[in-house]
Amino acid sequence: MTIEGDETRARLLTAARDLYLEVGSARVSLREVARRSGVSAAAVYRHFDNKQALLQQVCGEGFRIFASYLMRALAAATPAERMVSCAEQYLSFAVENPRDYRVIFMSDADDVIALGPPHLDDGTHDPTFQFLVDRVKECMAAKVIARGDADEVATLIWSHVHGLVSLRLSGLLGRVGNDAAFARLYRHSVDKLLAGLKP
Repeated sequence: MTIEGDETRARLLTAARDLYLEVGSARVSLREVARRSGVSAAAVYRHFDNKQALLQQVCGEGFRIFASYLMRALAAATPAERMVSCAEQYLSFAVENPRDYRVIFMSDADDVIALGPPHLDDGTHDPTFQFLVDRVKECMAAKVIARGDADEVATLIWSHVHGLVSLRLSGLLGRVGNDAAFARLYRHSVDKLLAGLKP
């Protein structure tokens, strides 16, 4: 694909994402996505077979960006530090990419593009959830998290951080204060959660 083609595809994905968040998947039209992207309706079909394919790519792009944040946690030196960094990267992704976060983690549960963790249709983990499971396993091996079902512990951690972030993005934690105050609350909460998981 040419640079121009890549740029057009990126504009289409952004327009589709924003339209999806405004009206929901049922009311997304390729014609409106094309209009917002400044291309012809026919041009959309050069990049995506249909609306479903476009929306799936919107979701896939969100997960690609999310995964790139999680990978940064691997730079930390110890299993415990990588776990803390993983939670930090989750927050950074949500704060810096709130619209992508909403698509992949705050969509209607019945929506066909709600493809988030913990499992894919074939029963395997989504790679981003598997990343968290792997961090849990290495923390268990290092004896900084009590041994147990790594999937269950990962689900607990994900539910905790997602709950905080989604409440913040929904405007329901306004009493906490500004973004810096929320970040302090988030870190304190994660610290307490991880302390409770120690052997």
